Amino acid sequence: MIGAQTDSRPSRPQEQMKENISKRSLRTAKAWAITPLSIFAKKPLLTLSLVASLAGLASGQTKFVKKNPVKIGYSVFDMQQPYWQAYTKGVQDACKAAGYQFILSDQKSNQQAEVSGSIDLINQGISALINSPIEPAALPAVIDKAHQANIPVVIGDVGVAGKYDAFIVSNNEDGGKLAAQYMTEDLKDKSGTKEVLVIELHPGAAVGGPRTKGFVDEIKKHSDYKIVASLNGNDTVQGGYQATQNTLSANPNLSGIYATNDPEAEGAVQALKAAGKNGVKDVFLVGFNGDPPALELIKNGEMGRNDPPGPLRSRPKMRRDRDEIHEQRDC
Repeated sequence: MIGAQTDSRPSRPQEQMKENISKRSLRTAKAWAITPLSIFAKKPLLTLSLVASLAGLASGQTKFVKKNPVKIGYSVFDMQQPYWQAYTKGVQDACKAAGYQFILSDQKSNQQAEVSGSIDLINQGISALINSPIEPAALPAVIDKAHQANIPVVIGDVGVAGKYDAFIVSNNEDGGKLAAQYMTEDLKDKSGTKEVLVIELHPGAAVGGPRTKGFVDEIKKHSDYKIVASLNGNDTVQGGYQATQNTLSANPNLSGIYATNDPEAEGAVQALKAAGKNGVKDVFLVGFNGDPPALELIKNGEMGRNDPPGPLRSRPKMRRDRDEIHEQRDC
């Protein structure tokens, strides 16, 4: 989903510029629909359209100033997470392909660092800012500061607040729905009531609610499924491990686990191993993000499926990759 927030009474040149940006953003969405984050580093032009949108904003709207050389600042959610490592690699490679300079600031899952790091990028004279916020509510102060310096702001995933210039986001609720469909398809031959654990993101996570809702709403359509626990995995391997271990103690006949991000899924794999169980044959495990470590777990037969974020799900290549992984595992 891509959106642009605009002034309520734009001039005709501004309207034309924004229409052009909207068309470019649609092309961005189509490009991302066939792009796995894990191969951004191999295909830098797949992320180039995001950077190009920023360039269009900077050059087309009178309150923004085109600078030479063009410098793109990116404030990233947390570089410890494989998802954001791949996301960052894509932006960086796209900048390189476009001949732009790239400057990174790591929020490290800290709201204060989100704000201070973004302001530091602004003070370095960047041409445009991309922000993937740990806390969307903190964005307005950053956006106002950027606009005072004639710098456009694009929000890359998670959530938004304030008068941002463009927004690119995954359809997380649809992702949760697809995860449930994976689970019901793979467990369709299992008789009796299927007990399921949902491992949620930390409370307040912008993407957490939709990911959980999509899964729960879809799984409720099946009378032979029962969600026996929905626990906070705190977005971490340790959190996923603890949630799985606690649920297995109370529900040893657990049939399925849905982890709303891949670090939690990795923790679930570890807890299943400790209990002498497998994430495919014994308890069907579905993760979310398409992180390289999770895909490796699928390849090794330790995890059932993985649901990459919204703009990636419809891409045929990822589905081919998954099919190939399953074929290799079954050999």
